[in-house]
Amino acid sequence: MFFNRISLPGRQRFEIRRDCIFTHSALFCGLLLLTGLANGQETTNNESSDRSVPREVLTEAQWSDVERSVDRGLEHLIHNQKQDGSFNGNTRDEPGITGLCMMAFLSRGHLPGEGIYGENLSRTATYLLSSQQDDGLIARQRQWYHAPYSHGISSLVIAELYSMAKPENEARHRLVIERAIKFTGHRYSQPKASADDEGGWRYLKRHAVSDSDLSVTSWNLMFLRSAKNSGFNVNPQIIEEALAYMQRLYDRKRGTFRYELHSDEPEFIHSRAMAGAGVLSMSMAGKHDTDMARAAAKYILQRPFDQFTRPMAGEQYPCYAAFYCSQAMYQMGGKYWREYYPTLTRTIIDAQQDDGSWNLRSGLDVQYGTSYMTALAVLALTPPYQMLPVFQR
Repeated sequence: MFFNRISLPGRQRFEIRRDCIFTHSALFCGLLLLTGLANGQETTNNESSDRSVPREVLTEAQWSDVERSVDRGLEHLIHNQKQDGSFNGNTRDEPGITGLCMMAFLSRGHLPGEGIYGENLSRTATYLLSSQQDDGLIARQRQWYHAPYSHGISSLVIAELYSMAKPENEARHRLVIERAIKFTGHRYSQPKASADDEGGWRYLKRHAVSDSDLSVTSWNLMFLRSAKNSGFNVNPQIIEEALAYMQRLYDRKRGTFRYELHSDEPEFIHSRAMAGAGVLSMSMAGKHDTDMARAAAKYILQRPFDQFTRPMAGEQYPCYAAFYCSQAMYQMGGKYWREYYPTLTRTIIDAQQDDGSWNLRSGLDVQYGTSYMTALAVLALTPPYQMLPVFQR
């Protein structure tokens, strides 16, 4: 029996049984399988496949280093929180960045209204809930590029918070989630110019030659999964079509997932971030043991996170990539996790600043600020904690 030991400030050290945390994932996987989502997708059905995620992947001293690094990162975030509960001063990027910061705290077991950060996180929850517009979009501004990310991320976080809400707050959470589901169901970037973009999401208006991409689509799928886990009504056809779109993004020649099907920037189509997003989405659909998922996981292993202060060639967002790949490789388990996580932890911990933050020297992550980079670094370190239901195996 494998247990995750987690130390939480202000709480008793406790253990989570690894065979008792699959309930939410099983519900969503069942929905996907009932829709016949994997039509045409080869599976091995090899019950002997090793998906273990043993604690022995790190030494006890190394686990302590991870714990300290995460706590220092969260302490940095809390010291830079705004009075309104947000973590970023640029409303163009809000509440998406604040949603990522909230996820970082949740991934360590910190909850609104409880513990040392309870009051801070209650203000953050209020900020996220108050960011919804009349049509269900969760964004402070209707910026065509950034608002879809804010909506997907914030909707996911609010859905994750729903089961934790106090009874007096439950009705408000439910209303926000129901309106967010309705907005998501409209599949912004409609109508699609190309039939093979059907099923995906992109921006609030047409941009370049693609009307869907993997990055925005994956956030919407995670949100819908979380909402379904919490008992909300989610149209299975939307999920079926989204996963069918994501499978069309798989590039058999390269053995990984594309960012989009049509592009005027081919050098940025294949990245570790999109490999991770593809693997994570396949795993959430119960399709971790497929040619697609295994090949893309291998693609990630061939491009290890052995430096973290600048992007590798052809990559724009290393922080974003670390988050997606870490969640994906934890879902895959076995050799993928054993070979991936130790290198990642060393690299991320070594890159942490004296004040607990992470700041890259170059790359497009930099434009979104220190809180964004710090939150994603924390989220890359915390998959083994299994505190976020949406990412539980």
